[in-house]
Amino acid sequence: MKNSSQNITLSQLLQSLEDDYNEEERMRIFEELKNSNPTDDLLLGAKMLLEANDWNYKVLKKAFAKTAQRIEQIAYKPQKSTVSYLKYAALLIPIAFILGYFVNSSLTFEDSIEKFYAKEEGLPNFMGTETNNWQNLMELYRANKMKEALVVSSKILAQKPQNDTAIYFHGVICYELKNYQVAKTDYERIAKNKQSVFYYDAAFRLGFALNNLNEGKVARQQFESVKMDVNNPFNQKAKEVLEY
Repeated sequence: MKNSSQNITLSQLLQSLEDDYNEEERMRIFEELKNSNPTDDLLLGAKMLLEANDWNYKVLKKAFAKTAQRIEQIAYKPQKSTVSYLKYAALLIPIAFILGYFVNSSLTFEDSIEKFYAKEEGLPNFMGTETNNWQNLMELYRANKMKEALVVSSKILAQKPQNDTAIYFHGVICYELKNYQVAKTDYERIAKNKQSVFYYDAAFRLGFALNNLNEGKVARQQFESVKMDVNNPFNQKAKEVLEY
């Protein structure tokens, strides 16, 4: 391993983040950074962020873009002592921002990917259970009465603990109520069974639950899996999420 990153400058790294930059040259720069031990704090922080995100340059590009915006806010809204400290902003803000990625563990996505999550429309009775129970659940769900729907859903799940429909919709309702941990658990149960009628839906929605639990790296892996599954009708949506 090299003792420093003297052959790669911050300027070169920033230039390589442009979308139209030569891909081979970008990979060369990244490879040199991989094999280096940066002493420059910005390069070290950039390397840490890239390593945590499978060397996805778009993640680092967003980090520096946000940093630039924050520096501008300081520069154009000076307060007492701001000017004397401004020269340190280029160093301190990026490091704080990059460390924030690790503290929050949301390493890949922003909240805005939520727009790719389509609300489940609901189902007729697929369960072979009491029709009235299921109709009641769907009426509450479609009326957006999620707390009441969860009570009914939990009752159905207790009666049918191995039923895919019960598990899946319990997860869907919990997701709507922002109980992402339970939604994750339910989606994972379905995603383990490729024979389930809800397999593709659960595999896709699992990525969102993971992201909302600040498991960004695992969420990316989940969306990658969906994208690569040619049989999954959500594969194009997963690609859009990954490219966002």
